Amino acid sequence: MKNKHILLILVGGTICTALNEEGNLSVSEKAGSHLVSAFENSSSPYAKQVSFDLTENLYILSENMTVEKWNLMLDTYLSHTKNTHYDGIIFAHGTDTLAYSASLFAQLLSATDVPVFFVSANKNLSDAASNGHANFRCAVECICRNITPNVYVSYRNISDGKMYLHLGSRLQQCPNYAEDFQSAGMLDISDISEQNFTSYFERIQILYPPKKRNAFAIESIKLKPCVLLLTPYVGIRYDAYHYEKFDAVLHGTFHSGTACAEGEVNSVLDMLDRCAELHVDAYLSPALLKKGTYETVSIIGNHEKNGQKFKFLYGFTQETAYAKLLIAYSCFLDATDRQTFIETEHNFEITDRKETAES
Repeated sequence: MKNKHILLILVGGTICTALNEEGNLSVSEKAGSHLVSAFENSSSPYAKQVSFDLTENLYILSENMTVEKWNLMLDTYLSHTKNTHYDGIIFAHGTDTLAYSASLFAQLLSATDVPVFFVSANKNLSDAASNGHANFRCAVECICRNITPNVYVSYRNISDGKMYLHLGSRLQQCPNYAEDFQSAGMLDISDISEQNFTSYFERIQILYPPKKRNAFAIESIKLKPCVLLLTPYVGIRYDAYHYEKFDAVLHGTFHSGTACAEGEVNSVLDMLDRCAELHVDAYLSPALLKKGTYETVSIIGNHEKNGQKFKFLYGFTQETAYAKLLIAYSCFLDATDRQTFIETEHNFEITDRKETAES
């Protein structure tokens, strides 16, 4: 008799690909059954104790992810969980946009009562060097061992060969020329076993204690591509963007929390002026407006146009900042409700708790 019932949502990405006739990787209908059969024939103590329901493949290579396809992912989740109870949910997802999707669903499913995992692969499953099967097995075993409900990512890094457990709300994008993922507080679970998993899970509960997290009606959510995300670089021109197409702009910073504040179209102040004329909210993240920081930050923070200033966000990843703004501007018409949602910690996403107010 099967002890656990798991929903496997096949989004796409490398973990769902196979070589096509041209010798290129494309999304394969057989990926899900390949994952399941490999697990059922593995040495896992749960190999014969799990039943899986597979969704039809969404056929999304993760570099092709869009806001509309996020809605499709959410609809798939909702339609399959509406009338069926599962002991856990697994999204098989590509690596290119893994951190963005994990961050988004960590917010949307912050009140989940079952563990939700995102799993991916550095190479397609037929390649002996792929970590896809290991990542999937880790997720299934964590669900079978009754890990605390939350949104997680299980991923074996290539550089050190270790399996890490990440909170979805803290995962950062994999850097270029690398196949490793990082997150604040990521837990090395390479040596987890039937004999010691309790101690690992106790540590997780200490770090991220179960709590009644904020839930909202995800059944009615329709995300909109309403947030523009900009990354600073030398020579950026703020006159090149159509701000009127968005409700908010999220502007990143250099590592010291700064951005260019001199010149005309190269200055982030020019961007704020353009947004203010169009009644588009402008955010700077991650950055702190406080005494003792760089003069540039003070100049940016004190700049005002038509009564509008930059809103400063600090403490979470850029991926989560984007996810929070996207949800806020898609779902809350009232500005106060929107700002409350943005400022509220929903799923342990705050990794640096420095004061955000000027001191």
